[in-house]
Amino acid sequence: MITPYFPWPALLVGDGSRILVVADLHLGFEFELSEKGINLPSQTGRIKEKILKLIEEAKPESLVILGDLKHTIPKVSLGEWRDIPGFLEALKARVSDVRLVLGNHDGGAEVFAGRGVTVHSSRGFLLEARGVKVGLFHGHAWPSPKLFEASHWVIGHNHPTVQFRKLLGFRVMRPVWVNAPVNVRRLCEDFLKYRGVKTGGNAEKTMREKFNVNPSCRSLIILPAFNDLLGGLAFNATPQAELIGPITRSKGVQMDKAEIYLTDGTFLGQLKDLKKYG
Repeated sequence: MITPYFPWPALLVGDGSRILVVADLHLGFEFELSEKGINLPSQTGRIKEKILKLIEEAKPESLVILGDLKHTIPKVSLGEWRDIPGFLEALKARVSDVRLVLGNHDGGAEVFAGRGVTVHSSRGFLLEARGVKVGLFHGHAWPSPKLFEASHWVIGHNHPTVQFRKLLGFRVMRPVWVNAPVNVRRLCEDFLKYRGVKTGGNAEKTMREKFNVNPSCRSLIILPAFNDLLGGLAFNATPQAELIGPITRSKGVQMDKAEIYLTDGTFLGQLKDLKKYG
């Protein structure tokens, strides 16, 4: 089972062993704002209470933070040093297995892990639930070739939203889930081009021969940001070539056919049909 845990911006993987996935917490983002003259109290406590409430409700055995636990690039700010260790301790007190997949904002975040938190590189990791393989990575970089074995890829990074035009020119943005079909051949072609490997006319065969994997990906799921104060990228007002990261820009992802859901589970339709409202 792979399903959004509506109305939370979290994904639930598995039946017996419940794995909860969240992305883009960006703890400490308010400290960057303060350097620009914008005063906002630390949001770490509020986000901690939100995620603890989610854990209490979902009762997962594992929690995966799918990148961008912290915000400051590339250093660890003083505020992050102050807030994040206690944040992780609170999570570890509720969930036996906590995993962090490094995102582009997570430079130096390994120092926060300590005992009880497993850190995965930005290349992600593969898990299997009832015979279904799922590839988990942040999305700012290509994953490990091994993740091409997964039938589903799950990423964050883009903070997906949809934009609606209102009267008098106002625009409203809402965070969304994105579930896009994948053309695995085109996806393999783009990956091989990135790696500097010639396809030989058959990208899937080249993947099998070069990396010993059987490409199986058929869908891409993009999580909304868990931190609800962050901005987002309006997918229905942004050309695919201008989305963030090599995965969403890949021609192997059929973004126009993506199904779009609000965080409360409301199905809005396919992305191509929402572009006229952006």
